[in-house]
Amino acid sequence: MLGLRRLKLDAIWLELLPATDDLAADEAKIKNFQRQLRAHGLTRRYCLLYQKPASDTHDLDSVRCIGISKRELLDRLGGPNVLLNLAYSIHPPLLLKFERRIFCDLDPSEIFYWMTKIEMGQSSHHEFWTIGLNVHGSDCQLPEAAAVPPTGRRLQWKTFYPLVDTKLFQPQRRPSAPKVTTVGQWYWSGAVEVAGEFPDLSKKFAFEPYLDLPRRVPEAEFELAMNIAAEDPEKQRLQRLGWKIADPHRVARTPTAYRRYLAGALAEFTAIKGVDVAHRLDQRSRCGISRIGSAGHYRRHLRRTLSSCGKWIQLYPRRR
Repeated sequence: MLGLRRLKLDAIWLELLPATDDLAADEAKIKNFQRQLRAHGLTRRYCLLYQKPASDTHDLDSVRCIGISKRELLDRLGGPNVLLNLAYSIHPPLLLKFERRIFCDLDPSEIFYWMTKIEMGQSSHHEFWTIGLNVHGSDCQLPEAAAVPPTGRRLQWKTFYPLVDTKLFQPQRRPSAPKVTTVGQWYWSGAVEVAGEFPDLSKKFAFEPYLDLPRRVPEAEFELAMNIAAEDPEKQRLQRLGWKIADPHRVARTPTAYRRYLAGALAEFTAIKGVDVAHRLDQRSRCGISRIGSAGHYRRHLRRTLSSCGKWIQLYPRRR
């Protein structure tokens, strides 16, 4: 949003909030959303659609508009407009009111798979963008969705890099200690079929080859900001192996806190989900490299990755 504003584009943030049975919790979410956008100078640049009752069908007549009014939104829909629909957040019939509709895929393995099974917006968008940078590569194994009615054409994907606002991430002083972090979801129950099987998609599974990293690089501090309960034996197992465990709801509770947490680390180390490696969907999984070094399931690269990681951490603090 801030980047679009800097480009002098008349953009608004359109967000859907399905109602729950907890009205107080819903109101708290609304206030937090408003507070975060206000902090970034977007007070009059959003329309939050509070949908009660919740439904997969998104009809403007059945939602309450918070931010700009419903009348203002309709006025915008009456003129030239484009919707960047992140991960199919907006569904018909509201979706069809937009003149130009662009599907922006942020999780290729799951999106591509489910597009072969159910309607995921492939019939109602004009363009399809994905962060799967290797989607057109000869070695890409992503499943291909069926022909889209009414044209009968296959989806034509365009690629883009995940966006980072460099105005928000300013250069920081080098951390005093070589701390390496990552924020994520340790457990994951999603289901994606690969070669007739349903592999484990969790970070827990993906990190297994790297769990001895703290022992191999003792001069660094490795920290996981993951959803692992205090009483979960997995937390004790990771701590015994030398990993620090942080609460992601604390370190990333607000955009400001999240940026502060990133700035306090020397780098990020993470492991790519196995399904992404199997599909060869982006440049990182294609090369077996993620951030400062993750070889996914390319075990022939594992020893080199760990060795490179240790050398990089040893050298970096001495750089000017």
